[in-house]
Amino acid sequence: MSPVSRGRKPKKSRKRPAGRPGSGQRSGAGGQRADPDWPTVLAHLRSRLRRGEEPTWFQPAIEEILDDAGVVLSADGPRALEETTSTMLGRQLRLAVRDELGGKFDWWLLEVIAALAEHARGELEAGSDGWEAPWRLLYGIASVAVPPLAFGATSALRSLVPHLLGVAPELSWLDALLEIAATGEVWKMRDAYGTRLAVIAGFTYPGGLDPSVFLFDIDACGVVTIANAGVHDDVAQAAAAWRRYAGEPAAGTEPWPVTTADDLVCLVQADQDEMEVDGDESDSALDNWFRALRRGIDVADAWKRRGTPLPAWKSLYGDADPEPTVAAFTTWYTARHGEPPDVEAADLLAGEWLDGCLPEARHGASPHRVRYFREVMGDWTTDPVTADAKSLFPDWIRWNCEQAGVSDRLTAMSVAAAEAQSVQFHQDGSACAP
Repeated sequence: MSPVSRGRKPKKSRKRPAGRPGSGQRSGAGGQRADPDWPTVLAHLRSRLRRGEEPTWFQPAIEEILDDAGVVLSADGPRALEETTSTMLGRQLRLAVRDELGGKFDWWLLEVIAALAEHARGELEAGSDGWEAPWRLLYGIASVAVPPLAFGATSALRSLVPHLLGVAPELSWLDALLEIAATGEVWKMRDAYGTRLAVIAGFTYPGGLDPSVFLFDIDACGVVTIANAGVHDDVAQAAAAWRRYAGEPAAGTEPWPVTTADDLVCLVQADQDEMEVDGDESDSALDNWFRALRRGIDVADAWKRRGTPLPAWKSLYGDADPEPTVAAFTTWYTARHGEPPDVEAADLLAGEWLDGCLPEARHGASPHRVRYFREVMGDWTTDPVTADAKSLFPDWIRWNCEQAGVSDRLTAMSVAAAEAQSVQFHQDGSACAP
């Protein structure tokens, strides 16, 4: 009998909306003519993104962006402007989600673009000097936004060109922001449990300007998600940052070069769904919300150009075969206890454990994942099979830690989490143990 039939709520369908990163649709504006004017682009994007009433947080957040735009004038290169832009946008997302007002982030960013273009145009037409900050910020947005919105930002910039003749400063590096690209070099790291992963990707602007790496800190303890993210000078710096995020289970780990597209399944599956944002997210995850989505697309594009496209995104729910796992666990349990576990209970544990699990993390049993799974078990109805499955759970954790080659100390942390009073699960970017 399936867990759903035991009274569990069916899992949500985790389909990516059309045009979102990972869907294989590069740009929502791609069906337009080659160089449509800004009003046409704006109307087209609004027709795609507007759903229902505009959230109440939109306008206050846009006004604060306009008020604070002057900070971008101190940026002395593309990386500095990109960083300032990402942080400015992220601050508004953090305020919105922690006031429980978040959602519809892409629509909001489109309205930010529209407001910046309108403000810059008004200042230019009035002969005032307040046009430069919103103008520069549009360049920053073009470098961090997903393709449809980046196209919107560049269209807005083109619409300002007639007003800028003889006015715009000679800053050749601004155009470089429009051409940031992944180098194709990627490194990966994994903690001892196998539930926390790092993907570190190389990036550069044209001419090798401002080279950097982007860190994706991926948490696979529950829904596979980007727990932290950010730009670093080099691989060593990014690796050190990731070890701090991941904590003790990541101690001593070193990055290795990724050579096959299958090693990047974790990046493809890492979910950023604004409908699932609950305010627990780390500051770095929200500060890099737009940029992480874009950089993931950039990595996929680079690998596709070299003839090794990344695997397609697919739902991790509903397709796992628990039988081999149940058989292996049964053999181990019988050797340990002298009798096999209850078959239905073991099948229930394995089926739930593997459902939604990143394949490379199937034996990952960190304390963080234990907390997640105990919430899953909390949805089960009470009957003899679920009771037996819960009693098997500490041994299930011991077995998975043994399969993953986890140390006795880390195994003890996970078993303790399985036996202790249940603690609420959060995906807030903190370490997966204790």
